[in-house]
Amino acid sequence: MKKITYTLCLVFSLICIQSQAQILSKADKQFQSYAYQDAIELYEILWQKDSLNDYLVKQLATSYRLLNNSTKTEEWYARLMKSSNVEAEDYLHYARALQANQKYEQAKHYLERYEELAKENVKGIDLDYIADLKSAESRFAIAPISGNSEASDFGTAFYQDKIVFSSAKAKPSLIKRNYRWNEQNYLRLYSSNPLQDGDLKKAVLLSSDLGTNFHDGPVCFNVAGDEMFLTRNYVSDSKRAKRNDEGVVSIQLYYSKKEGKEWSTPKLMSVNLDGYSTGHPSLSKDGKRLYFISDRPGGQGGTDIYYSERNGDTWSEPVNAGEKVNTKENEMFPFVTENNVLYFASKGHAGLGGLDIFWIDDILEGKTVNMGAPVNTSQDDFALIMKNGKGYLSSNREKGESFDDIYRFEILGRLIKGQVFNSETSEILGNSKVSLLNGNGELIGEMETAKDGKFQFEISDVQDYKLISVKQQFTDGAGEVLALDLKDQTEAYRKLFQAPDNTLNLDGLVVYREDRSPVEGVSVIIKKKGSEESIDLITNPEGKITCALERDAEYAIEYHKDDILSKSAYISTFDVEGDRIYVEEEVDKVQVGKVFVLENIFYDLDKSNIRPDAAIELNKLVVIMNDNPSLKIELSSHTDSRGSDAYNMALSDRRAKSAVKYIIENGIAKDRIIAKGYGETKLINHCSNGVKCSKAEHQANRRTEVKVLEL
Repeated sequence: MKKITYTLCLVFSLICIQSQAQILSKADKQFQSYAYQDAIELYEILWQKDSLNDYLVKQLATSYRLLNNSTKTEEWYARLMKSSNVEAEDYLHYARALQANQKYEQAKHYLERYEELAKENVKGIDLDYIADLKSAESRFAIAPISGNSEASDFGTAFYQDKIVFSSAKAKPSLIKRNYRWNEQNYLRLYSSNPLQDGDLKKAVLLSSDLGTNFHDGPVCFNVAGDEMFLTRNYVSDSKRAKRNDEGVVSIQLYYSKKEGKEWSTPKLMSVNLDGYSTGHPSLSKDGKRLYFISDRPGGQGGTDIYYSERNGDTWSEPVNAGEKVNTKENEMFPFVTENNVLYFASKGHAGLGGLDIFWIDDILEGKTVNMGAPVNTSQDDFALIMKNGKGYLSSNREKGESFDDIYRFEILGRLIKGQVFNSETSEILGNSKVSLLNGNGELIGEMETAKDGKFQFEISDVQDYKLISVKQQFTDGAGEVLALDLKDQTEAYRKLFQAPDNTLNLDGLVVYREDRSPVEGVSVIIKKKGSEESIDLITNPEGKITCALERDAEYAIEYHKDDILSKSAYISTFDVEGDRIYVEEEVDKVQVGKVFVLENIFYDLDKSNIRPDAAIELNKLVVIMNDNPSLKIELSSHTDSRGSDAYNMALSDRRAKSAVKYIIENGIAKDRIIAKGYGETKLINHCSNGVKCSKAEHQANRRTEVKVLEL
């Protein structure tokens, strides 16, 4: 009530005593001095008298934006959008405010408008991606610490068994002013002992000797806890603020060494650049690399993340972390884990709004990953630190503006995700089956990929995992994810590669025709058409063989064994679906008195000469006799009942003798084979003289048989 009365009195006094030009001059002076809250009060007084003044609207929109008040920023930029004095950057700022207020479709529209006018690409708003980020809620546990104050608390750091953070909660007794930018107290460093569940309750000043009259923090420490890298406002030896050419009191990095129980006086580091801000340090576990932020020239834009390498007592020239990390907008609060994973906050990478927290495992080759909700919100989320999947972050999600709180969190579930590729063409390979196994080879999950080849598994345990991808006509893909890769990461991404496989697996079986029992010890010879090389196999006790064959080829298969009739067959691997082909062969036991039909022995009409197709079959008989040197046979020829009995007898006799002659000419002794023509005396069906039969029935009687006479 007192503030309202005071403001009314102030309005009346200003209107009565000062001209609007004087009020505007004072407001601009406050704005230029970064006293945005004071400037807002004056601009709003003027706007009440002149609501069509575009300059006032823009100054109010800018002031609220710099105070991080997204609700008011949206309100004033919305007014500005109705004017004719809109610049490209205004569309960007309006879009970011809309995004922070979760009005993503509107934000998408104004971002596209900015890109159109500025001729510059920014990370756009993908509504599906935002939905995906929000789906991560169940994979984290997060809660504010009990020790948050009503002012800003943020920027945690590990320090031995304590947590150190920056807070504006208490005003040192000798300081009689606030930080005019947001009217809060200047930052001081506090330490707190975490409870078993990670909560922070009581906090005390880290050191009463470290404080200045300006901001101190954020900070980081080495593993031993005897080195401190401190962000603070740049002050002179007389402890007065040093401003740059624009009148800004920049932040700088300082170094302090612990001497006994006390910290040495912080000294400026060589990585600073005069006139520009440098701060937000994070030191690698081995103490050799220091990450920090800076707005120095030569960056991607805004504040960028840099790093410097330690060489004894000196530090190398700062190196920009590169475009995989830095964007046109602000990147802040780097943190490097024990496993050298870099976490940072960014406004430029695609996210939910405001500052979002990201990580990357390799700043040169890695992929930047947004941690998603609930770690990130549409407000500012930043300053994450973590060990073994547990840690702290800072956010203004509850209070808004510049009022930050510290949150503790734990990763409950992680993702193992990736994509399958053709190793020869590097193209995406879709429709593979991907399996996830633990270190013991136990199946954890499996899924079929779509055309995009992407896969994803959610896991709860940090351990070693194996990935296997399978697809017909391709070799299997394989990958692994180590527990070390998962410890301080929300997900692991792997590419699996599968090569086109021009082979088929042949599964074969040899059985006896009589009882279909398996035949062991059969020599199986497989030859590809047009090749002299062969695949030589022996059937196992189950009568089985297996081998790899090429696709789109033709093969001849021969079966040999002393006590069977050798056989041959042909298979084709053209147009075979799947990755296997199955063949089964029935063989006959060689027994005295047993009769076998030689298939495909054909003769021209009224002829007895051996045709090429018949020669192929007779060659098989030659092989059988060579395989069984003591075998003696009768080769007989049979006709159907058409024609005279005498004619058929003579024809069958000529044909039998012709076949025997061919076999003898191919190396078989003549005393091992007898030719016999039976004419139509041994019909195997009812088609005798005068009986009307089909061609097929007559064909059955026209045959060449082999009878075993002696073994």
